[in-house]
Amino acid sequence: MTEQIKMEIEIEKEEQKQEDKSEIKILFEQAEEETDKNAIELYKKILQTKPKESNDNKIKEESIYLLAALYVKFKQADKIKDLLGSLHPFFSEIPKARTAKVVRKLIDAIREVPNTVELQIEVSKEWIERATKEKRSFLRQRLQLRLSGLFLENHDYQPALKTIKALVIEVKKNDDKLQLVETHLLEAQIHHKLKNVPKAKGSLTGARTSANSVYCEPSLQAELDMMGGILHTEEKDYKTAFSYFFEAFEGYVSISNDLRGKKRLEKRKRKSAEEYDQKASFTLKYMLMSKIMMGHPEDIQSIINSKAGTRYLTNEVEAMKRVAETYSKRSLIEFNEVVEEYDQELKKDPVVARHMNDLYSLMFEQNLIRLIEPFSRVEISHIAKLIGLPLKKVEAKLSQMILDHKFHGILDQGNGCLIVFDDYEEGELYNNSLKVINNMSSVLESLYEKARSLN
Repeated sequence: MTEQIKMEIEIEKEEQKQEDKSEIKILFEQAEEETDKNAIELYKKILQTKPKESNDNKIKEESIYLLAALYVKFKQADKIKDLLGSLHPFFSEIPKARTAKVVRKLIDAIREVPNTVELQIEVSKEWIERATKEKRSFLRQRLQLRLSGLFLENHDYQPALKTIKALVIEVKKNDDKLQLVETHLLEAQIHHKLKNVPKAKGSLTGARTSANSVYCEPSLQAELDMMGGILHTEEKDYKTAFSYFFEAFEGYVSISNDLRGKKRLEKRKRKSAEEYDQKASFTLKYMLMSKIMMGHPEDIQSIINSKAGTRYLTNEVEAMKRVAETYSKRSLIEFNEVVEEYDQELKKDPVVARHMNDLYSLMFEQNLIRLIEPFSRVEISHIAKLIGLPLKKVEAKLSQMILDHKFHGILDQGNGCLIVFDDYEEGELYNNSLKVINNMSSVLESLYEKARSLN
């Protein structure tokens, strides 16, 4: 009898618990146990149900994210856009900061679906207009920053620059240091794409100045270091560039390790860790490129064999390793073969492609100097045969090298020969004479100007 009473009491407790649960909570629990398609319908129903308890809005918000994740899984970006448009009643019930968070997360969800840049731009523009009308300055500024980044991704550089310039002025007035760091960093990236290195450096300096007075997340600090390294490679300062790339690489590796440190890694965090691993791989590639451009290909192997390097033996790293090998051999033919084989990693990466052209030109010059060194007079066709390149290409390069004073000589095009002169040292007397003549010229010009003023 006593056992029966206990059972009845427990049943009553369970029923009471069920009664205490709100309708939204019950639907949410059901959705977690259902298949994806049925879960979508239940999440939709949750969003249409009016909240009765204080915790219901939090459950609704979680349902929005889970519904968006299912749409991403089925690659239904348009439905995420429709979902965002249907949330106005919900946004009126939650604080403005949470509204901004939901909008940004849903636009991020659209980003996870491939080939949706145009749709992201459309949604961002639509919500910027709404945020302007509703005077939600924080949300509008964040979306404008995102829109400028989308324009950059879509190679629409002028709209990106116009958007970011207006935003920089506004954020400076608000004195929001953290947002100013992000805004200046994006501005630097846009100027770099437009090949305006001085302005890119100015924007990056602004970002670093703001970063010194506020805490920056490791990911943002790594982005700043990465951009610093890229800009220094543009100025051929590969030693400084290497140090910046190294700092960025350590930052990305540290973030990835922190995300993977937990025993049970959520799917979202696992994906985020993979993204940082990919960024670390690219940064390692740029580190290796800097070493090659500095003329130290022998250091490549030690970097790759380091504890962090062995973790990122991707195609990106393998490509730079092969380039270093061909540079050590000074083999132009093998270099061209490697560039063709790793087309995606070398030619399609704009940062690397520009410096690979410089490296090819340097190797070409080194090979030509090595070949013509034993000769005082040699047929150009013979040099072309030895180096394995077309005659016209070799002739044009030799002409350029003579004009750049890489060696002393002339091209006898009538006989198709290159005549090489011995190197000679310019005496001190010659240089001193030139200085005296220049100084005398300056004195005469100043005297002439004074005489004119007296008249």
